[in-house]
Amino acid sequence: MFSSRSLSSPFTQNQNLLIDQVMAAIFRNRPCETNVVASIPQPFWTVEAVSQVLRSIPRFLFQSPRSYNTLIFALCRVGNFKKAKFLMEQMELPGFRCPPDVFTYTILISSYCRYSMETGCRKAIRRRIWEANHLFRLMLFKGFVPDVVTYNCLINGCCKTNRIERALELLEDMVKRGIAPNRITYNSFIRYYSATNEIDKAIEMLRKMQEMNHGVLPCNSSYTPIIHALCETGMVVEARDFLVELAEQGSIPREYTYKLVCDALESAGKIDLLDAEFCTRLEDGIKDRIKEVMKIKPLLQHYSV
Repeated sequence: MFSSRSLSSPFTQNQNLLIDQVMAAIFRNRPCETNVVASIPQPFWTVEAVSQVLRSIPRFLFQSPRSYNTLIFALCRVGNFKKAKFLMEQMELPGFRCPPDVFTYTILISSYCRYSMETGCRKAIRRRIWEANHLFRLMLFKGFVPDVVTYNCLINGCCKTNRIERALELLEDMVKRGIAPNRITYNSFIRYYSATNEIDKAIEMLRKMQEMNHGVLPCNSSYTPIIHALCETGMVVEARDFLVELAEQGSIPREYTYKLVCDALESAGKIDLLDAEFCTRLEDGIKDRIKEVMKIKPLLQHYSV
């Protein structure tokens, strides 16, 4: 199936894993397995390694947009945005076999937002967020209908780069189009407002998520930023109330969050506000979760070898 040049060049185990995932998306018409992709060590994701893998795949296997979407994802994964965008522009040419779809734009928008913060350069961050917003507008102009994943990627990128006005515009546009926000959508705003000490707005967004009832309930990722912000500002009683509310919904807080509230209450001399039975139940739940993680951890280490 591969060319003679690719057969003569030896591939490592990690390269074989990546080839299998790319071939699965192209030839077997199924998406990449996230756990297998995550098990590939970080140093392997280089431009040279990915290019070597992609060169070994015959051209006749590219028969659907998913094939090209996989290539675009691989190029974005190694930070080669120019080639990824060039490939998408080639797909948009008249008469091209596989025109881009919603997933093509979503992959690029998600990658621009996700990897912009890793550069550490403000100019590069602004440029990539601008590219993500430009692709989103281009996507709408060409008649594509973005889904909740597209909106979540762009909202999260805007919140992480302090573009809260743009994020709120996207949320409003999302609702107008009849797309229901989910937990990821609201958590992006909760994390932003908690990090900027606008705790009232973070709580307002949490209550809005509960009120709208879009099929999801707040969980650890929703309550934790608010609890941490309350403890940092000395509002220990309110932090305790949110901890109790989280536990009453059937969720077990993270160990760090639980200890943070306990230490804050003890420093304020209000440790009596936590019931002994309540503390025992939370500590037992945290221990049980640690045991479950330790059972899974050896399996993750085995797949990452």
